Amino acid sequence: MPQNMCLADLLQVRPGITALVGAGGKTTAMLTLAEELAGRGERVIVTTTTHIFPPDPARYGPGLPPEDEQAIRQRLEQKGLAVVTGPLDERGKCTGLADGQLEQLLEQADCLLVEADGSRRLPCKAPGEREPALPARTGQVIGVLGLSCLGQPLEAACFRVEIAAQRLGVPLDAVLTPELLGRIGAAEWGLAKHTQGRRFSVLLNQKDTCGPDALRRVVETIRAENGAQIVSAALQKHEWNEE
Repeated sequence: MPQNMCLADLLQVRPGITALVGAGGKTTAMLTLAEELAGRGERVIVTTTTHIFPPDPARYGPGLPPEDEQAIRQRLEQKGLAVVTGPLDERGKCTGLADGQLEQLLEQADCLLVEADGSRRLPCKAPGEREPALPARTGQVIGVLGLSCLGQPLEAACFRVEIAAQRLGVPLDAVLTPELLGRIGAAEWGLAKHTQGRRFSVLLNQKDTCGPDALRRVVETIRAENGAQIVSAALQKHEWNEE
């Protein structure tokens, strides 16, 4: 892979809706993709179906309500990138949009990047019964996991730990091994939930926090259970490559 290959090309992000799920770097990945796509002339809208902290307005522009079509259109014409969400909640987070609102946004943009999962800022996540909140027309799902959770107790590093422990068949205080993390990334009850018929990629972030052997074991476990594309990255350092 060329060293300067952008993340959007590596993940083969296409026009339409791309949803990011999991934990350990979803927002960073979403905004990285948004800047890359907008930088090459795509009209990109960043949004959510759950709750996210507002992206830096100085860098990404003010958050716009979905009904303000004129402001969205103007922002896309000027910058190529618009942040469109529901109003802020009591925690200061942007609230999510419904399918009908996303359908309307698709008429204005080439790419919709949607954060469709919550993780309470933990590096690992097992989806609950009603998660992830994928838009109906999602074409691609990018499942994110933070490798910084390796070696930590499951209960300290994983959101929805009870679900993860039950599905993995381990106690809540089990140490997260590369094999356990790989199973979460690959399983249909894990990050691959509801991805049937959709392009699915696993983004292993925070690769700078673990050694090459641990990364290799995570990748091998995912490959043994799922044919998904696997990309490892240190997003904060703008480093990534396909495994």
